[in-house]
Amino acid sequence: MQPSKPPFATMDNNTAFQDEEDLSIGHILHVFWLRRQMFIAVFVSVFIAGAIILFQLTPKYTAEAKILVGAAKAQVVDVKAVLSGDMSTDDAVKSEVEVLTSRSLAKKVITKLNLLERAEFNPELKEKSFLSNLNPVNWLPDDFKEALGMHSVPLTEEEAEERRLAKATDIYLEKLTATPVRGSQVILITFKSIDPKLAAKIANTHADIYIVDQLEAKFEATEKATSWLNDQLTELRIKVADSEKAVETYRSTHNLSRGAQGEGLLQGQLSEINSQLIIAKAARAEASARLNQVENLLKNGGDIETAHEVLSSNLIQSLRQQEAELKRKVSEMAVEFGPKHPKMIRIQAEIADLKANIQTEIKKIAAGLRNELNIASSREQSLQSSLNSIEFKSGSSQKDEVALRALEREANANRILFETFLNRFKETSTTQGMAEADARVISAAEIPQQASSPKKLLILVVIFAMAGVISSAVIFMLEMLNPGLRSPEEVESHLGMPTIGLIPMMNEQDAIEHILTKPHSSLAEAINSLRVSIKLSSPDKEVKSVMITSSVPSEGKSTLALCLARGAVQSGQRVIIIDADLRRPTIEKKLGLPTRSKGLTDLLVSDGRNIVDFMFKDEKSNLYIMPKGHADHVNSTELFNSNRMKKLISVMKEKFDLVIFDMPPVMAVADARILTSLMDKTIYVVNWDKTPRKVIKAGLQQMFSANANIAGIALQQVNLKQYGGFSYSNSGHFYNYGKYGQYYSN
Repeated sequence: MQPSKPPFATMDNNTAFQDEEDLSIGHILHVFWLRRQMFIAVFVSVFIAGAIILFQLTPKYTAEAKILVGAAKAQVVDVKAVLSGDMSTDDAVKSEVEVLTSRSLAKKVITKLNLLERAEFNPELKEKSFLSNLNPVNWLPDDFKEALGMHSVPLTEEEAEERRLAKATDIYLEKLTATPVRGSQVILITFKSIDPKLAAKIANTHADIYIVDQLEAKFEATEKATSWLNDQLTELRIKVADSEKAVETYRSTHNLSRGAQGEGLLQGQLSEINSQLIIAKAARAEASARLNQVENLLKNGGDIETAHEVLSSNLIQSLRQQEAELKRKVSEMAVEFGPKHPKMIRIQAEIADLKANIQTEIKKIAAGLRNELNIASSREQSLQSSLNSIEFKSGSSQKDEVALRALEREANANRILFETFLNRFKETSTTQGMAEADARVISAAEIPQQASSPKKLLILVVIFAMAGVISSAVIFMLEMLNPGLRSPEEVESHLGMPTIGLIPMMNEQDAIEHILTKPHSSLAEAINSLRVSIKLSSPDKEVKSVMITSSVPSEGKSTLALCLARGAVQSGQRVIIIDADLRRPTIEKKLGLPTRSKGLTDLLVSDGRNIVDFMFKDEKSNLYIMPKGHADHVNSTELFNSNRMKKLISVMKEKFDLVIFDMPPVMAVADARILTSLMDKTIYVVNWDKTPRKVIKAGLQQMFSANANIAGIALQQVNLKQYGGFSYSNSGHFYNYGKYGQYYSN
């Protein structure tokens, strides 16, 4: 019956094992606790290195000056086009910031303060450090540098000076900042220097030179404008004289007279008569309308008295009043006298006379209106005739007038332009030398009392934090670079197998002796626990043959095999340990046995039947040892696959209670895979916190492919101080292993 295997043993290689584990706070803290010495060492080293560098930094001082751009100023005359612009906009303030940080302004400050004489701005004056001598470029010969294009071209003194000034300007501008203050027209000028007095001096000088530069620019602009205007006036004066002379010459040549307003005589007459004709037509139309109204009322028997001319006649109004008075008397006398009474007859006759007079007067008004219409018509005809005559005359001189007007317009334009330039020339010449700057200093820079950089306290805090981050990163990097297994939980999580032994760290030779001399030590108890775990791994069948192997060499499998063998002997069992590592046998060396002794290989290749001749008995215990033997030229694969090997194992299991095979690493040779199927149990040794997980998984995959019956994993060389010094989660017994020291006698 095949031995049972863990579920992962049949899985595909890509999914057989779990590659990742769930991180928890406890796990992270445990990692830090295990590597606390490394964490502290890295932390202290980084912090001290950062502090040394910090305190070696040269302190820098920052001086600040404030200027107000677009400052209000008194103007004697308005010459905005020449002297000023709108400085209140954000774009204008930003433009002034660019001016403040320009190279030309920086060079003026450098020249004025003679900053090229200071090493801070002239690298050539700095003393060469020791590190500069270590630059390999300086070791190259000049010919080689020239061949590589690294040799500098010789410069003249003037070119060298320009280069020094350009370099100083670059350094200067790196230290200078100009920042507009939000919501205002104020610009903050700051300058950093290792000399506080120099920083304040440069900030103030920079602001002063900026204002002086503005004044010089305005003065230069005014001077250029005055010179240009003077040249233009000279030309314009000649043009005005020539154009006016051309107008008069053309007028006299073509006999074109001028009116009161300066226009041609015929044109003036034409305009005057045309105006009078319009008035005459209006008067004739008005007279015709009035006459028509009166005639229509007379013809149709209408109330003539409603006509405007009748109503406006004083005579008719007087006669109407007399008529009304007589009619009133008639009404009063009709009460006393009858209609035949002489008085009544006389008054009636007077009324009839008044009406006749009114009709006569109305006819006179109508006749007057008719005469007025005739006069207006005659005037209109006369004016129309005059207009036609003048239009005929003006038609012949129209082309001359057009040309004349063109000349007059040109002369007038030249005159206006001349007057404009003359006024501007007077303004600029008057205000020359009176220009004011568009900015002023509102806060001069003071000598800073404290360094602005480096901010040592803040940087120390940052260094402290960075030291913690770097130390943590180193710890996690080491954790990633050394992905070993530290606990049974990790073994179970990554390999899906139980941990059957947790062997404390100890010198190999001391460990082998400890089993005999200190049976109550932590190592002895760990070996006893391992033996119990082996028995419990197969409760239904006695485990009589055990193979011990590992993934790679130097994991302590041979030491563990000897400790397990001696521990089993101490419990009263007959035990034999067989050194089956044919390439690198170590049992003889560890026990101090004579080398080149007969052993396993000699037994398997010979016809010897007495097994006792090929084994030794440990003098310090009753342990039997079968060394590798001195038959060197053997094929281990054929040897372990032989029937003699199977028969040997059967014989050994009959004669001994426990047979232990010390096998070579799985990843090195195939010997362990060949022999594992003949063993009752296999113990897979893993070096604690050292053997990579991927290597362990690869070795286990090979063992399970050979139908190995692995009892479990034995963690070898466990640092109990680190391992048991900190516990987390539901770790159980193993993580508190180090706390049970009072039960051991080490």
